[in-house]
Amino acid sequence: MKMKQTLTMLLLMWSGLLAVTYAGEPNTETEKTAPQAPSPAPEVIEVLDKMDAAGKDVRTVQSQFDYELNQTLYEDVQKRHGNLSYQTPNLLRFEFTDKPRETFIFDGRTLYHKKEATKQLILWELRRPQDPPVESFELGKTPFPLPFGQRKESVLKSFTVSRDAEAETADKEKRSVLVLVPKPDTNLARDYTRILLWVDMTSCLPTRARLFDTSENITTVDFHHIEINKDVNPKDFGCPEMPGDWEVIAHPKEEGEKESTAQP
Repeated sequence: MKMKQTLTMLLLMWSGLLAVTYAGEPNTETEKTAPQAPSPAPEVIEVLDKMDAAGKDVRTVQSQFDYELNQTLYEDVQKRHGNLSYQTPNLLRFEFTDKPRETFIFDGRTLYHKKEATKQLILWELRRPQDPPVESFELGKTPFPLPFGQRKESVLKSFTVSRDAEAETADKEKRSVLVLVPKPDTNLARDYTRILLWVDMTSCLPTRARLFDTSENITTVDFHHIEINKDVNPKDFGCPEMPGDWEVIAHPKEEGEKESTAQP
């Protein structure tokens, strides 16, 4: 899988948990010019409203996750486990804790990818030192294609959203299941056909995300041991330490490079 696809998948995976994150005040100029999205069903609005309300007080999120990649064309299934940590507005860390260990850290400017198997640290500069850092993970303000962690209005502008009654009936935990279909002519529509999100309505937290991509892969991530607003270590969001014999590969952002093309 190419680096860009891998990072997109992992960030989408993480963002499923952060559907509760409040993205701040609306961009009124953007909303004035954007076409009005069709009104979703009341049962969809109910879930999105509760997630918005739960997210307004979120400062940090920490969780463990179980990850499964089903490459249906090759009849190959990969399973992994890991931890993630997030601090508003723009700090992110997630790592696979089984072998081969891999760690991804975003500090608001640079995405660090630490690969123990190849003894490499790869740096993707998304904002130059003289540029302001990424404000948040709100749609349109970052090269990360995150469908969640947004205000309800931002999600509805990028996705057609419904609920999956059959999946809700089958779910032993009685969660609400949202189906997000990327709207045509969006970057996400080129990579994904739909995204499912299982939402625990007691906490209003998503606890499972399932992504169907255009290469017929199905990625499922289950989040557990979720902790909200627990203190996090600031050092977890800096450049990771590594032995002296490791290779460092840097991908600086070029001057004049558009934000939308600044992805690995």
